[in-house]
Amino acid sequence: MSGVEHGGAQDAELAALGLSALDVLDLSANLHPDGPDPAVIEAARSVRLDRYPHAEALPLREAIARAHGLDPATVLPTPGGTAAIHLIARALLKTGDRAAVVPPAFGEYAAAARSAGAAVIEVPVTPPAFHLDVAALPRAAVTFLCIPDNPTGRDLTRAEVLQAAEVSGGTVVIDAAYEPFADRAPFASDLARSNANVVTVHSMTKLHAVPGLRLGYVVAAPPVIALLASLQHSWALDAPSIAAGIVAASQHEARRAALASMRETREVLRARWEAAGRAVAPGVANFLLVHVGDARRVRTALLGRRIVVRDASSFGLPEWVRVAVPPATRCDEVASALLAAVEAARA
Repeated sequence: MSGVEHGGAQDAELAALGLSALDVLDLSANLHPDGPDPAVIEAARSVRLDRYPHAEALPLREAIARAHGLDPATVLPTPGGTAAIHLIARALLKTGDRAAVVPPAFGEYAAAARSAGAAVIEVPVTPPAFHLDVAALPRAAVTFLCIPDNPTGRDLTRAEVLQAAEVSGGTVVIDAAYEPFADRAPFASDLARSNANVVTVHSMTKLHAVPGLRLGYVVAAPPVIALLASLQHSWALDAPSIAAGIVAASQHEARRAALASMRETREVLRARWEAAGRAVAPGVANFLLVHVGDARRVRTALLGRRIVVRDASSFGLPEWVRVAVPPATRCDEVASALLAAVEAARA
């Protein structure tokens, strides 16, 4: 285990309050506000369990490639984005190498680099804008960039990613888990399939709201994919995940097209909170990072209102919470509840 702290309400925490997961609005996991498509769930439930799945998840690999117009040789399915991050670190890093991360950042980047024997070089960015000067990135064998970023929501351009690869002199690993939610056309896979020094990690669980299924994939130049595949064990993905992933891949564009309402709701929340004096990071994904003063107390106060947010203390931001964009019908409730929780935390 990496020992990285992850957010979200645990069953034991909810049970202590006499609640279950069905009783709360969970805005800690940054999932598509429409929830999972029933067809994806049904695919996972209906698959036969008395037969082995394809050892290399080839049907899923082909479905992902078909959905995104990719050569299957540039795609490798993985049991979630985190597994892909650790696989890439094992393949591209060795003892004594340097790996760059940009905190606040998903803790698995540093954990994966250290497990491969690399030294982690931090390039911290500061609130409230969390701006990253790509030209100032250090030389490193691997540089991890989340685009759009978790937890800040900061985005980078195609040109900035290419500049990062040039400045660092190594491989840029793009964590594109939130790219489907961005206010722009996706470009991460296109960069990775044609640049040997860019590798992209995709998570299918965010867009399709199925984190209980571990579904992700890597896009990279064929030689990189071949190297990663040689290090991934047979049957890395089970039959339910493969079956659900095939259906999910076919729905990718439809799920993205349904996000216009999410973006409108996000901007309503941003305006409400900024008008009330809260600093909000300039995020472009399906969540907002909000300055609240005492994140732990605000999270607790919101939990009392049956709303779960992510206390960003584990990102090194004890005065901030990360809030996934709720369904539009809950927008006013969430906007008001956060402001009330800030006042309650001050009392």
